[in-house]
Amino acid sequence: MNIFLRQILNIEETKYKNWTISLNNANEENIYSFEENESRLLEHISWKKHVNSTTSFRNIYTRYCLQFIRLDRDKKYNQWLFLGAFEICGVINFDDGHQVYDLRKMDLFKQYSERLIIEYSKKQGPKQAKIDIENIETIKVVSILEKKYIKMSQLFEGYHKVSLPFLELKKIIMSNVDNWRILLENVNCIYSIVDETNGKIYIGSTYNKNGTWSRWSEYVYTNGHGNDCKLKLLVEKQPNYAKNFRFSIIEVFLNKDDTSPYILERERYWKEVFRSRIFGYNDN
Repeated sequence: MNIFLRQILNIEETKYKNWTISLNNANEENIYSFEENESRLLEHISWKKHVNSTTSFRNIYTRYCLQFIRLDRDKKYNQWLFLGAFEICGVINFDDGHQVYDLRKMDLFKQYSERLIIEYSKKQGPKQAKIDIENIETIKVVSILEKKYIKMSQLFEGYHKVSLPFLELKKIIMSNVDNWRILLENVNCIYSIVDETNGKIYIGSTYNKNGTWSRWSEYVYTNGHGNDCKLKLLVEKQPNYAKNFRFSIIEVFLNKDDTSPYILERERYWKEVFRSRIFGYNDN
């Protein structure tokens, strides 16, 4: 049985005159979440007129709008993620001629923000940058996610292929992505952190019952340093420095037995292989 958007949002027909549906293509930065970059996503969905353009990209005459962004980065060109309900509080004009709407996010329907996915076949061209609110009666609901949508640029393809930029790892940990969490909880490992600005490497290991997930979560919740001395100094000097780190698994161990002595022995071995005490960030 099909479920239509009106059944979820339940906007009364007498109030249709107050609403518009705004459809946004995916942005170049691949941002779908306000938590990831609120200002950039808001800028993207607020667009009204381009620089040096004589006509507006999107004219909205209602007081409120429902904002959706297309999941074409997932190659789901007919699926759209609901970003929320917004009040239009005017137009902001810039010196270079471009215009954006002054959008204020509303609490209305916030329980569905970044969770509700609909299906709609948009025609090419700017004319469907907005559509009439009456479409909520025929737009199908694809799903309502248990958690907020997360765009993963890397799927789990095996432990031997785990190599994550810190910002990608942060998304996985903060969103508690089930398949990654379960797979990383089940193993301990020898891992590397490479500083992609200079090639320096840190070698570490995990040997606890919650596996790699637990240790890598420490890095996320300490802004990237995980209380490792040299990494901590870098992050204290420059809070966003961890964006330069890449986390990779070198060697994997099942975490069903107490293998910590063997894991520590292997950690020492890999430190020697990569000379990470001499040329990298290990200090022991």
